[in-house]
Amino acid sequence: MSPADQLAVETAALRSLLALLQQEQSLLAAGDADGHACLLEDKASHVAELSQLANDRHRALGSLGFAASEAGMQHWLALSTDGTRASWQTLMSLARDAHEANRVNGLLLGQLQLRNRQALAALGLDASSGLYGASGQTDLARPSVRAALVTG
Repeated sequence: MSPADQLAVETAALRSLLALLQQEQSLLAAGDADGHACLLEDKASHVAELSQLANDRHRALGSLGFAASEAGMQHWLALSTDGTRASWQTLMSLARDAHEANRVNGLLLGQLQLRNRQALAALGLDASSGLYGASGQTDLARPSVRAALVTG
């Protein structure tokens, strides 16, 4: 097996992940946490597929005597005479785009979490303590002011 055999499949999988990351970005920018949550399983599946494809490529490199890594791929490409370098550059460009989209999504998710914490604080709830009491029931009814002891 050649390290180039699955580059087209790997590129298609990365394009699909990038589209998913862009969809995630739109949902996060709109504050749609529920929509975002629905994408998480699909996102994990895409990442697992890409990881397997990269592992397969690394094994192919290793079987040819190259380092089973991206550095090994660079060495193999330097000796390659076909059009594989262009395919590799496309894959690397998509990987950079996906990395940036994921970074931006992380920032948007952080902003969404901050807004949620602020909303909980406005309701008089401490986000770090959780919304459930020891009984497992919601703890929303707890008074925020302690009753004063009246003595006569």
